[in-house]
Amino acid sequence: MGGFVEKLRLAEKAAEDIYFAKVNRELIEALHKRIQAEKNSFQPSDQSSAELSRDWAVKPPEKKTTATAQG
Repeated sequence: MGGFVEKLRLAEKAAEDIYFAKVNRELIEALHKRIQAEKNSFQPSDQSSAELSRDWAVKPPEKKTTATAQG
């Protein structure tokens, strides 16, 4: 009787392993597609890297001059 229970346990574990292997493959495939889509969306168009750097350069904030009342 113990052999039968062990076979049932192993069969259930095998079915679970197969299910989660399938889920993992689907998740990995979706991740690869997402990474590829992000790579494609970040490809520079006709602009050179110098133009892109200039366009996205961070400008320092302008200094505000205000008169303060002293007295």
